[in-house]
Amino acid sequence: MALLAIALWPAAAPADAPIARAASTCADYPNQAAAQRAGDTRDADGDGVYCESLRCPCSAARPGSDGASRDPGDDPTPSRPSCARPSGVQRLVFSARRYPNIRAHYRDAVRSGWPRILVLNRPGADARRDRLLGGYPTRAGQDRDEYPPAVGRGRAEGLERGSHPLGWKADVRYVPSSENRSHGASLGAKLRGLCDGTRFRYVFGSG
Repeated sequence: MALLAIALWPAAAPADAPIARAASTCADYPNQAAAQRAGDTRDADGDGVYCESLRCPCSAARPGSDGASRDPGDDPTPSRPSCARPSGVQRLVFSARRYPNIRAHYRDAVRSGWPRILVLNRPGADARRDRLLGGYPTRAGQDRDEYPPAVGRGRAEGLERGSHPLGWKADVRYVPSSENRSHGASLGAKLRGLCDGTRFRYVFGSG
């Protein structure tokens, strides 16, 4: 009898055991929102959002987004903007010793009526530059310096000279290539991180 009981036991056990079920994979779903609704994949980083690598439509699901009440303090810290929006005019300081020709051009251009305070406007800068410089032939060892620079034209009072695109004109002067390219790199570095619409001006120091 004991042997008979042992022989019959394995057949009866599965009826009482839970049915094993393999977890779905992210590849089983067409987008992240579908995976979020199913909620049966693995949440790799434990943040309550499934299959974050899948394309959108996406779910804004977070722990507690299923209708449960939660404290506003539980919300994640809002992401910071990718650029700064200072309220005042930004002074971009350049060396008068390193950029004597750029400085002279800037001062003469301002005296002749070009604005001292510029507005950062990156979209369309290449088109403005190409349109303007097309009328100035190249010269060996020299570059065509523009004031206002292409990234500071096309917006704000005093900058809307010419058209197609708006504000494409500027004052142009030939300066040594090495000086112009160094100044252009320095200008780009100083403007990096600032949002379009930021006001700025050139300042030349004694350094």
